Amino acid sequence: MQLLIDVGNSRLKWVAVIGEYDETAITQYGLLAELESYIQSIDTAKTDVLLAAVNQTQELMVLLEGSGFRSVTSVKSQFKQQGIENSYSQPERMGVDRWLGMIAAYRLVADDEGVIVVDAGSAMTIDIVSEQGLHLGGYIVPGLTMAKRALFANTEQVNRYDEALLTEDVPTSDTMKLGNNTLQCVEYGVLNQMLALVKQVAEQFPDFKLIITGGDGELLADFIPALLDKNLVLKGLWQVRK
Repeated sequence: MQLLIDVGNSRLKWVAVIGEYDETAITQYGLLAELESYIQSIDTAKTDVLLAAVNQTQELMVLLEGSGFRSVTSVKSQFKQQGIENSYSQPERMGVDRWLGMIAAYRLVADDEGVIVVDAGSAMTIDIVSEQGLHLGGYIVPGLTMAKRALFANTEQVNRYDEALLTEDVPTSDTMKLGNNTLQCVEYGVLNQMLALVKQVAEQFPDFKLIITGGDGELLADFIPALLDKNLVLKGLWQVRK
């Protein structure tokens, strides 16, 4: 068995694969304690771990290295892999989640299509890959939660609210409402900034397929025609396993 683990800035995601990885595989989410409980329920001696860790903590590595797995492999970004060529002169400095997301997304499009990969997590990243597999570059901006926290923390007149938005306050694809209280103004304003950047890139590369992933990906996909794939990094891990 192979255990694929995607470690983001705020949560973990993992899937156990026996045979081939496909859409029927059950993806699990949680914090380190939940992963530890799951590990205790499997035969680690017959399991290989593939790890994509943006936030590779000491606690995580102690858990994995002390659980008796057959092998533990931490995947890193490369200059060239699976038909993708990195634009970074120092590819190891690229977040592995971005790299694996590009690899998986490139596999999902037709041979003559380029792809725009949007990962809407703690930060929102946008990466553009040509139809030839060349990484043309990208952007990194604050994600929805990070941008809101920055406003609340650094702006005296924007009072911090601990309560969540009411269901009727959450914008939908039917309309992008104007805010009528501080919380709404921040929520809608930050979301509009993110959407504007994604739309600008999509207009710049009109023939490229747009694929969105990440914790806030579903929200973005409500406003932009795109393929939503929540497990893009895990799929990339599977593709580079050999």
